[in-house]
Formats: sequence, structure tokens, C-alpha cells
Amino acid sequence: MTVNAHPASQRGVDRLNLPWQLRAMRLGFRLLRVVSRGAAGRLALHLFVTPRRHRPPARELEVLARGERLSITHKGRQLATWRWRRADGRRERGTAILVHGWEGRGGQLHGFVAPLQEAGFDVVAFDHVGHGESDGRRCSLPTMRDTLRAVARETLDDPEAGPACIVAHSMGTFASSLLLAEGWRDTRVCYVSPPDDLLVYFSHYLELVTGSDDLLDDLVRLMEERFGERAEEFEFRRLVETLDQPLLVLHAADDEDVPIEAGRFVAAHWPAARMVELDGLGHRRILRDPGAIQTATAFLAE
Repeated sequence: MTVNAHPASQRGVDRLNLPWQLRAMRLGFRLLRVVSRGAAGRLALHLFVTPRRHRPPARELEVLARGERLSITHKGRQLATWRWRRADGRRERGTAILVHGWEGRGGQLHGFVAPLQEAGFDVVAFDHVGHGESDGRRCSLPTMRDTLRAVARETLDDPEAGPACIVAHSMGTFASSLLLAEGWRDTRVCYVSPPDDLLVYFSHYLELVTGSDDLLDDLVRLMEERFGERAEEFEFRRLVETLDQPLLVLHAADDEDVPIEAGRFVAAHWPAARMVELDGLGHRRILRDPGAIQTATAFLAE
């Protein structure tokens, strides 16, 4: 049996055979809770909003090197951003924005760049604050939403209208949906491995690192205080029912990080959605599978 190390984490963890680092962390949290529940909650928040960075493979770097590196500043932080224009200089279909997930990076969606260009799109990818090559150490769902908005503001002719299409992965689908609800009504959307309930993944995270989820209320309260927004405003299960943009959901049955039931929920409750279920592609291999990319590109170019 597995439990996620973090919402949209880099790997599942066998909770029946935890590594010694996690066993030590659980013991430390138990001891700290005895001394100060408040301190335990603050430590959980600190760990939760501090994403790990991962070294990109050569296949990603090769595609990024072919893109135009943009200089975008958001709240004093430099956002690593790349743009690929159509070779003929035209934009028949507008701009496609690629949105990575938690502890990911824009280059993870490199496989979509050339097909989307060939389909008539300019393509933009970026690293969220605290991820990849962007500045910052802390990140959150509001931060991801604001980062995406900042990138759109600098790369789109009409930022209020939104991009022609979005390809978003994992936690990046949450950030995208918030802006789709704000006014990006004409954007076509492809979600890859989307979660369906943020609090469930908060709970999984706490269960893993502390041994239980009894700090869930503390974590939510502290996040609200730190970021100045109510958790209920990010309730995805309610949000999806208000969205009617054309949506394609791609999800693998063997995804250990976000179960396929989450993608099925999103597709079932989003009025204009359809779903393609895949297998053998996990949570990240799906991003570079030629069949998945072809399916997504054909949908976005309809």
C-alpha cells in the first residue's frame, strides 16, 4: 500500500516499509507535538510549502535551448520562462501555455512543444516560483495561480481573455482552473493527471510525515493566515462544476501519485469534459508519451 509523500509528489512511498528518514521525522513530530502543537503545525507548514527541485534531463534542456528565454519579474522574483514561436512567424491559433505541477518544471512538458507549434500555436512554458530555475524557495497554490497570471500578462496579447489553450499537469491544473473561473472562458484545456480534492492531499502529506492527520486543521489555518486567502476558495470539487471550457482529461490507471479516480471525478463533473484513460504511463511518463501528446494536440487544435 502506498501513500503520497506530497500532493502530486515525485514518487509514491510504501508506508509499510518507510525509509529511516521518514521514521525519524515522524518521531520528531510526535515529540514536538508534546512540547508545542503550534510549533509542530508551523514546521509542517514550512515543509509543505518548500518544494524540492530536481535536475532536468538532457531531453528537456535540448528543447528549452531552442526556445526564446524571456525575462519576467513577479513580486521581485525572476520567473524562468521560454517561448517557441511558429517557424513561419504566424500564429494561426494563438498561444498555448504549458503549466507544470508541484515539484515539477516547465521542461517536463517539452514533448508538447513541437506538436503544438506544428498545429499553429506559439508555445510558452515556465517554472513556478520556487521551482526549476525560477527564484524563490516557498510556493503554494495561490503562488502558482499568481505566477501563471504573471506569465500570461507578459506573453499574451490579451491577458484578460487568456491563452488559446492550456496543457496543465497535476497540481498545475488547480492553478489553471482558478484563472479559467476568473475569466479565461474561451480557452481550450487539456489536464494531465489532475487531482480532485486538495484537502485529501494535505491529509495524505500529514499522515506520511507526522504519522497522522490530526494537524490538518492547524495546517489549513496557518496557510490561510500566511497567504491571506480562505481554503474554501480553492475547493476544486465545487469549482469544476462552474467551468464549461472544452476539457480533455488524460490520466493513467497506474498513476501512484494521483489516482485515476480523481481524473474521472473531474471529467464527470466538468460539463464540457471528456476523458481518455491510459495505462502503463504513471504520473510523469504520460507527459512524454507520443500517443498522449498526439491526442492532446488534436483536441486542442479542433
